[in-house]
Amino acid sequence: MTDSKISSHVKLTADMSPAQKNQVLNDHFRKTGEGGIVMISMGIHLLGRATVDVIMKQLAGDAGDKSVEPGGEHDMGSIKVNNRTVEWEINYYNKDLDDESPDSTDPLQTTRHMALLLSTEY
Repeated sequence: MTDSKISSHVKLTADMSPAQKNQVLNDHFRKTGEGGIVMISMGIHLLGRATVDVIMKQLAGDAGDKSVEPGGEHDMGSIKVNNRTVEWEINYYNKDLDDESPDSTDPLQTTRHMALLLSTEY
């Protein structure tokens, strides 16, 4: 999904720092998939659809919330699923997906891209 529309549940305010805005936008994307693209590695794909569904549900829930750095932009982390470590990272691209976003805090200029891979695939 590359639609720039973000749910009305996302509340950004003028007094938020860029890092705080990215936290909110990244958490929303990780939980809903809105405003970006999710890419899975071959190792994740080979685990099968049922396991991919479990991974996505865990990322959207408590495991995903606990996997982020408390002071960071909530743009990376890792979770355990079926005794495997799944790494995830969010990057910010422009709408053409050919360069970095000019402003990662602006959903109209940014497509979030989350990559999921097994820790053994590094």
